[in-house]
Amino acid sequence: MSRLMPEMVTEPLVHDFHSVTDGMLATTAIPPVDELLGGLEPGTVTTIDSSDKLLFNLVNMLSVNFVREWHRDVIWVDGGNSVNPYDLTYVCKRFRLRPEEVLNSISVSRAFTAYQMSTLIEESLEEELCRSKGGMIVVSCYPDLFQDADMDWNESLKLMERGMGKLRSLTAKHRTVSVVTNYGLAKLMYRKGLRSLFYEKVDRVVSVEHRSGYVRISLPREEREIMYRPVPPNQTTLDEYKRRF
Repeated sequence: MSRLMPEMVTEPLVHDFHSVTDGMLATTAIPPVDELLGGLEPGTVTTIDSSDKLLFNLVNMLSVNFVREWHRDVIWVDGGNSVNPYDLTYVCKRFRLRPEEVLNSISVSRAFTAYQMSTLIEESLEEELCRSKGGMIVVSCYPDLFQDADMDWNESLKLMERGMGKLRSLTAKHRTVSVVTNYGLAKLMYRKGLRSLFYEKVDRVVSVEHRSGYVRISLPREEREIMYRPVPPNQTTLDEYKRRF
């Protein structure tokens, strides 16, 4: 299979994306990233596996832009203390949105133990989806709490597998755009069964790797990638400005 050469981009051509399924794609509004991903579709689970902090900005952009474009709630289950309302506020300002209106549509549940994480996904998530009619699910830093040295690894893996199964079931049933994230590429490489869970039990995989001065964003299954130079969350590129106007 031929491999496309990576392209160094900061402001490529802007493309509009339209879902072929339910008319509802989740995009970042970052032109080069959306050009690569083409948008995340309803009824699918996507893993974003990252060694770069750009991960957190990408998820913030996906969430805020989803609320902005589709007026649907985002249900966020956080396992890594990664949700920062100030960062979300910066993204809202980037889109010229009122933060209070957007943040009211992003429901965050934070787990502090592996068992809390499992309970939130297996017992609470569907109830919140039905209550809010949410259209997007984010499970951030999913593996982190299951790395506890006091837990047996086989038990941890079984809990994560059960949670992933529940997430896939809810995603199919409610036609949500679902995103699972991992921060720190090494943990998926060295923990038995973890890479298989996050790379093979999902519909799509996005890898984000830190490089000197830029990040490499790739789609391992499609063998496509770009080299991207991020801008601060509260700034826009020329292409974003042109897209808006």
